[in-house]
Amino acid sequence: NRSSDLEAEVCGFDQDVLASIYIAALQEAKYDSCEFEDRHAFYSHSLTRTLDPRSPKVRALMKEFNQLADSLPLHPDSSILLRQDEDRMDMARALITGPVGTPYSLGCFAFDIYYPSNYPNVPPLIKLITTGNGTVRFNPNLYADGKVCLSLLGTWHGGDSTEKWDPKQSSLFQVLVSIQGMILIPDPMYNEPGYDGMRGTAEGNARSRQCNAAIRLNTVRLAMVGQLRCPAEGFEDAIKVHFALQRDILLQQCSRSEERF
Repeated sequence: NRSSDLEAEVCGFDQDVLASIYIAALQEAKYDSCEFEDRHAFYSHSLTRTLDPRSPKVRALMKEFNQLADSLPLHPDSSILLRQDEDRMDMARALITGPVGTPYSLGCFAFDIYYPSNYPNVPPLIKLITTGNGTVRFNPNLYADGKVCLSLLGTWHGGDSTEKWDPKQSSLFQVLVSIQGMILIPDPMYNEPGYDGMRGTAEGNARSRQCNAAIRLNTVRLAMVGQLRCPAEGFEDAIKVHFALQRDILLQQCSRSEERF
């Protein structure tokens, strides 16, 4: 059993050794392809739109996928993995592991991706599919229906012009790293409009702790246990390896969460 062997190998090692083993174990799984068919949030788009191999969209995707294979971040503290559909290169799925130090820490969050026909003139469509069948809102920018609010995607109207989609410079890589670094953060409550003014106050701290406690619980339920029981398609093996290598850290993390209550 691959995950059991890795778990035994990493037991008792320090963080640098864990990082080396983790990266080596998942390097080939960082970027790959699989067949989604109707098990993808944007499958209906592929039924009504043909894919012209000579289109600007396909040329842009070919270039972008070559860059993604090398540039996706891979580390025990947080990683981004990607799967491209074998038959429709304009459908993809990303798996972002929650950054350590946040209430999302080490959970596996899956996002379905579709590139519209006029890409790269417009941003890709992205939907969070780790929502407990639409029952959990993980963040003010991540709705229970899967909507991802981000300036780059044109779904969030805050920020300045430098945060908007630029057909000449913006990319899926930029979007995914923005989700990882700007949405999956230590105190997500303050992403809610009007709440930032509460930062540093007694009320703000209390509300933020309460919000984070709920996120941690749902991260364990859906992004950990849920992913082990029913892993996001295309990432089955990678998810097993991720949790096998992080086992001791996860147990410590859950123990600390229990001590807070």
